[in-house]
Amino acid sequence: MQHVAIEGKTEFLEQLQEKLSKRLPEDKVKRITAFAEDLYATAPFEEAADRQLDDIYGATLAAWHFMRTFDPDEAKVRVFNPNFETHGWQSPHTVVAVLHQDMPFLVDSVRMELNRRGLTLHAIHNAVLAVERDARHHATRITGTRAQQAPEARESIILIEVDRHTDGETLSDLEQGLRDVLLDVRTAVADFDPMCDKVRDVIEALESQQADGVTAADRKETVAFLKWLLDEHFTFLGYAESRFAGSGKKVHSERVEGSALGVLKLDQPRYQEPVRFEKDEESALLHFAKSAYHARVHRPTYPDYIAITRYDDKGKAIGEWRFFGLFTSLVYNESPRTVPILRRKVQAVIDAAGVNPKGHNGKLLLQVLEVHPRDDLFQSSTEELSRTAFGILNIRERRRVRLFIREDRAGQFYSCLVFVPRDIFSTDLRLRIQKLLCEELDATFADFNPYLSESILARIQFTLRFNGDKPVNFDSRALEKKVINLARNWREDLHTALIESFGEEAGNRRAQAFRDAFPSSYRDDFSARTAANDIRHLEALDDGAPIGVSLYHLAESAAESVNLKLYHQDTPIPLSDMLPVLENLGLRVISERPYRIASGQQTYWIHDFTFEYHGVGEIDLGDMRSNFIDAFTKIWVGDAENDSYNRLIIGADLDWRQVAVLRAYARYMKQLRIGLSQAYIANTLAAHADITRGLSRLFTLRFSPESGKRDEQCQQCIDELNAMLDQVASLNDDLLLRRYVDLIQATVRTNYFQPREDGSVKEYISFKLEPSKVPGMPKPRPMFEVFVYSPRMEGVHLRGGKVARGGLRWSDRNEDFRTEILGLMKAQQVKNSVIVPVGAKGGFICKRMPENADRDAIQAEGIECYRTLIRGLLDITDNLDGTTVVPPRSVVRHDPDDPYLVVAADKGTATFSDYANAISIEYDFWLRDAFASGGAQGYDHKGMAITARGAWESVKRHFREMGLNTQKDTFSVLGIGDMAGDVFGNGMLLSDKILLVGAFNHRHIFVDPNPDAAKSFAERKRLFALPRSSWSDYDEKTISEGGGVFSRDAKSVPVSAAMKKVFGIKADKLSPNDLINAMLKSKVDLIWNGGIGTYVKASSESHADVGDKANDGLRIDGRELNCRVVGEGGNLGLTQRGRMEAAEKGIRVNTDFIDNAGGVNCSDHEVNIKILLDGIVQRGDMTEKQRNQLLVEMTEEVGELVVRDNYRQTQALSLSELQSKEGLGPYRRFINELEAAGSLDRELEFLPTDEQLIERSNADGGLTLPELSVLISYAKSTLKSDLITADLPADGQLQQHVTKAFPTTLAERYPDDLHEHRLKREIVATQIANDLVDHMGITFVRQLRDSTGASRVEIAQAYVIARDSFGLNPLWEQIEALDYRVDSQTQYAMMLDLMRLLRRATRWFLRHRGSLGVKECVEQYAPQLAQLKEDIGNRLSGDEREAWSTRRDALVKVKVPEALASVVAAASSLYAGLGIIQAARTSGDKIQRVAETYYAIGQRLELPRMMQQINSLEVRDSWQAQARETFRDDLDRQQLALTVKVLGMTDAPREVEPRVAHWQEQHAPLFERWNALLAEIGTGTQISFPLVAVAIRELVDLAESESEG
Repeated sequence: MQHVAIEGKTEFLEQLQEKLSKRLPEDKVKRITAFAEDLYATAPFEEAADRQLDDIYGATLAAWHFMRTFDPDEAKVRVFNPNFETHGWQSPHTVVAVLHQDMPFLVDSVRMELNRRGLTLHAIHNAVLAVERDARHHATRITGTRAQQAPEARESIILIEVDRHTDGETLSDLEQGLRDVLLDVRTAVADFDPMCDKVRDVIEALESQQADGVTAADRKETVAFLKWLLDEHFTFLGYAESRFAGSGKKVHSERVEGSALGVLKLDQPRYQEPVRFEKDEESALLHFAKSAYHARVHRPTYPDYIAITRYDDKGKAIGEWRFFGLFTSLVYNESPRTVPILRRKVQAVIDAAGVNPKGHNGKLLLQVLEVHPRDDLFQSSTEELSRTAFGILNIRERRRVRLFIREDRAGQFYSCLVFVPRDIFSTDLRLRIQKLLCEELDATFADFNPYLSESILARIQFTLRFNGDKPVNFDSRALEKKVINLARNWREDLHTALIESFGEEAGNRRAQAFRDAFPSSYRDDFSARTAANDIRHLEALDDGAPIGVSLYHLAESAAESVNLKLYHQDTPIPLSDMLPVLENLGLRVISERPYRIASGQQTYWIHDFTFEYHGVGEIDLGDMRSNFIDAFTKIWVGDAENDSYNRLIIGADLDWRQVAVLRAYARYMKQLRIGLSQAYIANTLAAHADITRGLSRLFTLRFSPESGKRDEQCQQCIDELNAMLDQVASLNDDLLLRRYVDLIQATVRTNYFQPREDGSVKEYISFKLEPSKVPGMPKPRPMFEVFVYSPRMEGVHLRGGKVARGGLRWSDRNEDFRTEILGLMKAQQVKNSVIVPVGAKGGFICKRMPENADRDAIQAEGIECYRTLIRGLLDITDNLDGTTVVPPRSVVRHDPDDPYLVVAADKGTATFSDYANAISIEYDFWLRDAFASGGAQGYDHKGMAITARGAWESVKRHFREMGLNTQKDTFSVLGIGDMAGDVFGNGMLLSDKILLVGAFNHRHIFVDPNPDAAKSFAERKRLFALPRSSWSDYDEKTISEGGGVFSRDAKSVPVSAAMKKVFGIKADKLSPNDLINAMLKSKVDLIWNGGIGTYVKASSESHADVGDKANDGLRIDGRELNCRVVGEGGNLGLTQRGRMEAAEKGIRVNTDFIDNAGGVNCSDHEVNIKILLDGIVQRGDMTEKQRNQLLVEMTEEVGELVVRDNYRQTQALSLSELQSKEGLGPYRRFINELEAAGSLDRELEFLPTDEQLIERSNADGGLTLPELSVLISYAKSTLKSDLITADLPADGQLQQHVTKAFPTTLAERYPDDLHEHRLKREIVATQIANDLVDHMGITFVRQLRDSTGASRVEIAQAYVIARDSFGLNPLWEQIEALDYRVDSQTQYAMMLDLMRLLRRATRWFLRHRGSLGVKECVEQYAPQLAQLKEDIGNRLSGDEREAWSTRRDALVKVKVPEALASVVAAASSLYAGLGIIQAARTSGDKIQRVAETYYAIGQRLELPRMMQQINSLEVRDSWQAQARETFRDDLDRQQLALTVKVLGMTDAPREVEPRVAHWQEQHAPLFERWNALLAEIGTGTQISFPLVAVAIRELVDLAESESEG
């Protein structure tokens, strides 16, 4: 370091020399350079390095010129502000230059003077140089003091920079002050040796004189003391000799003229002051006193006067020798026992104490005296010293505060010694004690001197000057108590307060921890008792409390002013975080004071706020202290939201949870889209505080388990509210507040009064509502709705019925998530038509999503919000104990038992089912892990590919109807989604014939213009197996030329020739959105939607109507689609209107809820199976492990059941499409029926109006598949609901349907348990409804109700009888087995034939079933119908046989098996079997004979031809349709009547044909009339309803005639 410094200084001097060389003559350069080297020889280089070279150059020249002329006998002083114009250099400070003959004390004394004036020294440099001057005082030579042949004279130059002053008067005064100080220095130094000689003279005089009254010991000690002074223990500044003149009381001291030396010879007041010495009884010679002025030489302290009294030989005092100066620093470090005079005092004190110097007390006393202030030792009498020393001794290292005051009347000052515990000693305490002493003693502060050692006490010596001539009277004990109070005012009082609050042991422990924790600002503002209370709050933070709150009112503050303290760990609370909380509480912050509390390893912060309430009316916060503190804490930690509703806590005197209820209802109203902002609602509630309290009271009365006469009290409260509401002036306010009343009354359950297990309140609130009771609620209205509210999340669960199911969605639509969920519930309603539960849907939003968090943190927050929703649902759901309903704890119910609640996964919650099931088990909910399907012990939808497989059934059917086999023929596909997704990924692996030409998700666009089916299938399979794969992971080597994977973040995508060809694009490049738009419009075979978003709308819809802003830039209209088929594996890919528009164009598309129903169907199977198996587990016949294993074993069978439902439903849609083209009347009546019952909102479902339906009917049009998808769902759900409500009879033929809903494994192993299933009634109803609608079509029930007036339940039972009697299921399955073997239209035609048969048969059973049960009917008719069916062809004759034969041959020709073809071809004839069987029963004949007779009569009367004529009647309305049905029935009935009549003839041949001929002969006239009618019809007369009516009448006459001819 030294080397570097020297190099730096050398370089600096070289630069300075270079600068001098450029501006000065060469000879002058050498001299000034040498001068600079000597001047800066001892200067620290660092200071010079910070200066500009020009400034140093100027300062050096200035110093050179300053020293050029100087009278060594004087002081040369210059004070100036250098600047370029005047001095050629500059400095930001005022420069003080002093040149003086070198002597001691120069620098110290100059610096003391500058400090006394309060000037800051920025730089100071002193150099002592050897100077030779001529007679005119000009410097002839200046060198360093160590230079060879250096001049003898030494001069000291002092250069100082101080605070800049520009006032000339100030600068002159400073200059003069320095001259005066330097004069003192010169004078004192010049006379130093003479003053020392004077001391020796005094010593000599004392030693030689033997005055009376002066003891030898005194004289000896005095001499020793004076010698001790000469031994560098005293800096002599002045001397004077005096004599005593006068006598008696008039004796006075006169200075001996010419005796003064040093500064005492200067004519200045400070050196001419009167000095009084206290008499010392122990010494007649030596006296001490203090000057009233600070020394101006050497050290800034008060100088001492030492006086030695002169006596004559008789012992009379005649004068004194007085020395003036400063004890050197050696004195203050030397033991008083070695100092003459002091050693005598020390010994006297020890003797007076009577202690053993070697004992403990003696050593302790010696230590006290050793460190006692030297000035006090010199100036105190032995008595004073003893009193003080004994007092100090008695402290004995205890934490005590003591005050010792010594009056120096002669010097007119007090010496005050204050002892305080060292740990509380501070400048602040010193100043306060100093101020107290000055005030109490009427004194002026002079000086202080602290002393700190290893002792636990600190000592401060205060020197105070009397304001008067003598001291005031004071009570030393009282004054000491005041000092104690000052010193103890805080830390000691804190110790006391902590012991009072916590007890001695705990108080001491806390005192140790918090003794130094509180800053002075806190101690100034608060008492120790307050701190003790604050410590309680701070320690609560250590126990985990997130924040502490204390509310208090200062007595001196205004009534409306209140203070709040907040306690926080580690970091201060930003004011920006705190102000909104207080303002939302209705408070205006006046001031804020933060305090940092540092205790050991822990830091705390206390924030003290002063605020005023600025709400409506006057309030007393003191009365609501606990409520306010509780509310504030909950708001701060997030258990309550920080918003304007919190004004109600103070303004309406509600607690935070009561406010949370009102806020929750407001949030619910927001989801109902009532059009009022949250701020408006909060303001309204605050403005009507009485009504707000009434609303809270109504809620409490309605739901508190403690309420007594609940209904009566609620009604009284409502009456009071209505009376107050009548006085509300604003219509909007009135409507809003009444809506609150409506919502509370529509609420049927809440968990608000349900505590946790530990008794604490829950951080969320759930409400169960009956939407039908809420005025203005958007349609459709669920049966029940649960709204779960918490500051962290909000969620809803909507149920279409008591037994309902649907997924829970993590929604991102914070503003209107209920609207989204409501739309999904509506879709779920129709989707769930195939399963036991009706539709339900739930969803939630996360309101406190962590900012800038990673995926895992976001997922974790979503899981917690999901858990809250689940808990909110289960909190208010009934449980089952066996068959006993167990209501939820502390929940008042205003609705019937409601124990069925299940949930499922949805968007964002695919992996959450296990969390829901864990909570279900925690709650001991009866469904246990059947509560949420798809968990760890459930069916993995993605692993089963169940949703995709179900949707693929629609795709296969659409293409099969076009003659394409998706499993054998290649076909082009455009996909929405990626291979990581369940529906998309699984779907694209369901056929290896897929040519995936393009796909996109939210990140990438995939294009493969000419894919290789096998290679691309293999690559898709690889991606599906790759966790979290994306299109960017696709192996580009397998992509055909012109394709690739493009980022959707790119500005544009280049369009290759191959892409142009496959997608019909003309542009060379497109933006990603435009490319997707073009891809959606391309001519591909299939668009497979397995993603999220809505991509197709109707041309009549705006993008805003769709509600999917993210895809506005790429969405197309339904009419712009050019694909052949749309498969909707994902939800909401197309709007309903968009589907309809596409379907009208000829594109085959169902709906999302039809295509992807597999997922919900699978979940329902899982729940029903688990309900069954859990009962078996609970009774001990199966273990949990065995149950789980069985579930796995049945996976494939469950999948087949689900796929079968999808297959059947899409088949039913295709059949309904064909039926709708035959006539829309039944559909119109079905829609109107549903509308009239309130089950269907035609506008919500986008169904055509009656006028539109009539127009289509006139144009021979039908309904589209999307429209039929809606209707088939309603057909199933309404029938299912009626069957459940009606409670079907325990008929074996009906109850057997329960086994069809389960895998055969369960049906075979646990048949009895199946028939005792808790949901058997619902399962049976669902199975019958699905089977009926799938086989008979959408309008079947409606048509039969029109024609028979029967109920849905009666029709369903009659259908089951007809179906099982005719053995429909095996026939139907045989037709289905012909897929890909015969044309789809042929299959559908065969099915329609069977449907017509079943429809007529069902109607027949409705009329003729009688009181027989379903099973009895089937057992009675099925065997005989089977018998008739076997050889039906042989029984037919004439036209009927010919028609049958033609139909059979046509079917056989298209590869229908002959046996099946024979039965289907005879479908129209088989219906007669019912009548034949009944006729056989009536006549008593065998069925074969009755059948032969029946067909023979038909042939003879040409009744089959007549039936064809009836069937050909065109119907224009429902009445004509009913008339046609009646004609058919009448024709059959009369044919049967004739059969019975013929069989009952007595005089007739036995054989059938002769017998019929005989009958004909007997009724010849009537027979001729009939034949004439047939002839007229045959000659071309147009068949009409009147004509048929006449014909039937003729037939009736024939049947009823008794004539013999």
